[in-house]
Amino acid sequence: MDSVLPISQLTNRVQGVIHARVLKIWQAIDTKNNNVWGMNFVLLDKEGGAIQGVMPIHIYRRMEVDFVEGNICEIGRFTVEHIKNSGFRTVKHDFTIYFSAQTYATQLAPNLHDIPACYFDFKHLEDIGTKITDEKQPIDVIGKVSHFTTIEEKMANGKPTKMQTVYITNESGHTVEMTLWAHFVDQLDIDGVYAKSNNQPMFLACSSVILKHYQGKYSLRAYAATRFYTDRGVKEIKEYLESVHCDDTALQINTNAIACSEGSSSNTHPQIDRIKISLEDLSMLPLDNFSTGQYLCVANIVGVNNPFDWYYEGCPKCYGKLRQSWCKGCKTKRQQPSICYKILWQVEDDTGEVEFSAIGNTAQYMVGEKASEVKEKSNLDCNELPPPLKKLIGNKYKFTISGKLQVLYENHRVYNIIQSELIVENEQLALPAITEDDEDKTSENRKKCLH
Repeated sequence: MDSVLPISQLTNRVQGVIHARVLKIWQAIDTKNNNVWGMNFVLLDKEGGAIQGVMPIHIYRRMEVDFVEGNICEIGRFTVEHIKNSGFRTVKHDFTIYFSAQTYATQLAPNLHDIPACYFDFKHLEDIGTKITDEKQPIDVIGKVSHFTTIEEKMANGKPTKMQTVYITNESGHTVEMTLWAHFVDQLDIDGVYAKSNNQPMFLACSSVILKHYQGKYSLRAYAATRFYTDRGVKEIKEYLESVHCDDTALQINTNAIACSEGSSSNTHPQIDRIKISLEDLSMLPLDNFSTGQYLCVANIVGVNNPFDWYYEGCPKCYGKLRQSWCKGCKTKRQQPSICYKILWQVEDDTGEVEFSAIGNTAQYMVGEKASEVKEKSNLDCNELPPPLKKLIGNKYKFTISGKLQVLYENHRVYNIIQSELIVENEQLALPAITEDDEDKTSENRKKCLH
């Protein structure tokens, strides 16, 4: 019987048998025709050594009963070669393991092998965009989920697709944005994590996320090799909490935010800065308050401030505005632009009026029709607002406002809508009423929101 080798000793000259956990498996896709030709995988042994490998799809079909993510297997008769392509390497190892028709993988009893369940090589969030800029090199990160957006539906490849943005903050307060698409939204399942933990602060360890550089900003995104870990029993998450001396009470959102925040929405948890605020107080907030926070306003639509230019010709890929068919965001020329919404709603509540913008799919959700269809049916030469937009005037909505603020001129502000919900008759979500008895208390809470 061949001796069992540590993964760290595997080279093109040293090969044999290994006992390893199948850490992750994901499809190997031919970029020329988008066909799946094989499976990538990562193996981890008890010494903590990890190696990435690949096998043809017909080999995987033969061993897929035993070769399953999480299983511990004895693996032999493989080959090891120097890495040919350094891109998308998920682990530190100078070699790649290849499975062939001679390779075998037999499942072993898990209780007889003390092999870690995870592998990480965490990078500092502060280094993203400075020391770390390679968009083809996956990285591992860890931190607290400071807040996240509601799940939106966006058009991707001509199909409606889930999208959610998550903000990860480390112990020094540095925050990085991560955008999730499609099944990755369900894979992380933020609402499910909070429900199981009784709304405790959420800590997230991400394995193999990649960088995205867009309009001068670096963010994170998931791809096929990405895995998420939120269980506080995970060794690395537990060690992270101990290293930063965190506990649940210290990590609750500050009392100023609690005094001004809404109590219970499906994605409003104690640490989410989703402050319910009147339009008067919103317009009084200092500009430096607008970063990545979210604000909840209840208001009526009273008009449209751009009745004759409520749409624009946008890039069909990123929805950026086109300049002579040129998309600055994608840096490509688009022959067939998309008609996209850009509606400036005038809204009011009992305290004042402001301007909210609804762009792209956010506006389409409110109107219920595509911008191209509304444009086609409307007589743009007349001095009337298109009926689908006009009928929304007078409706009351719950608006979630993004921290991305536009200042058009002087102190004229436009607040971007990221979510809207029509308030039907008899539904109430009023701001706290101010009486003579609690006037002082309400005034104090307003001051807390403003500072």
